[in-house]
Amino acid sequence: MRWAIICILLALASACREPSGSWPERQPPAGFLLSSDNRAAGNALFQEHCARCHGTAEEGRNPRAEFFQPPAPDFLSPHYRTVDPAYLFWRISQGKNVEPYLSQGSVMPAWGPYLSDEQIWQLVAYLHSRAGR
Repeated sequence: MRWAIICILLALASACREPSGSWPERQPPAGFLLSSDNRAAGNALFQEHCARCHGTAEEGRNPRAEFFQPPAPDFLSPHYRTVDPAYLFWRISQGKNVEPYLSQGSVMPAWGPYLSDEQIWQLVAYLHSRAGR
């Protein structure tokens, strides 16, 4: 019984992390993620491009987003404060076009062709600050 509980807890914990695998190592400029200006710019980008799927109902989340598989997170969990910024950059940039998301049926668009690297880093800065609200 104890092992079953431990296995369930480990499975739940692993579901809250970025997937195992690899993504390109990237680093924002020093201090970029902590800048209030970058976080504010990221918030504006989030509201414009992301809130329909990742926002709260008050931010205009489309009710259809509740049925996405895999689900679109709202990034309010404190867990997202510690997610590797390189992973978030990669995921925003590539969207559903990379594994494991491609085979899981993700509907997230790749934002890399539409947003500059600076804008994607601003989104990452905002997502880190959004976590745990």
